[in-house]
Amino acid sequence: MKLGDDILILLAAGSARRMLAAVDDKITAPLAGKPVMIHSLKAFLTTHLINRVIVTYRDEAQLERLKNILESFPHEGVIIEFIQGGETRQDSVHSALEKCAQHQGLVHIHDAARPLVTPEAIQRVRTKAYETGAAILAGRSADTVKIANLTGSAIQSSPDRSLVWTAETPQVFRTAIIVKAYRRVSELGRKVTDDSSAVESIGQDVALVENLEPNLKLTRPSDFPLAEAVLKIRQSQ
Repeated sequence: MKLGDDILILLAAGSARRMLAAVDDKITAPLAGKPVMIHSLKAFLTTHLINRVIVTYRDEAQLERLKNILESFPHEGVIIEFIQGGETRQDSVHSALEKCAQHQGLVHIHDAARPLVTPEAIQRVRTKAYETGAAILAGRSADTVKIANLTGSAIQSSPDRSLVWTAETPQVFRTAIIVKAYRRVSELGRKVTDDSSAVESIGQDVALVENLEPNLKLTRPSDFPLAEAVLKIRQSQ
């Protein structure tokens, strides 16, 4: 099957501090019989949209583990490259984007630690990004959100829950838009915690694509059994 020409930036350079040493590296840790990274990568390659993957890595030891994992994972026709990540997620994304600045299509940015993303969700957010230039997978907030005051000791406001969404990945953009956005926030010295925030800063609207499937980010030790349960249910269907 002919592959598309989208690029995937797969973020694997995080420090995993909140794992409290439960796993040495959550990206290469086993989950339902496969390394976490492979669940994430497989979802994207199943769509046949991707012909190039840029993987950010933390250090040389992790890079060696990632390369060993990928040696046994079929990815015929897909170019996989590696680039060392920076101190923050923002730094890692910026470095990866500079490697694809001449690309004329779409770039998907995904946390490798979100192994539950589905090919269907990827297709839907990609379709919206193709139409609008920028789109993210997101979920409607199930909880009432509170905004704290500057000291963090009391509630300042309670926004309308119907307007509150939680950002997920993938986040998909026309490459020219996201490259421009990251260069701009870098020039201004701004800090962003997700890619859509950078794009918002240059005045570009970002579409929300609702995701009704679990898509948790592996952050704490208790997330692993939850993710494994979801994968086992899906495999049994």
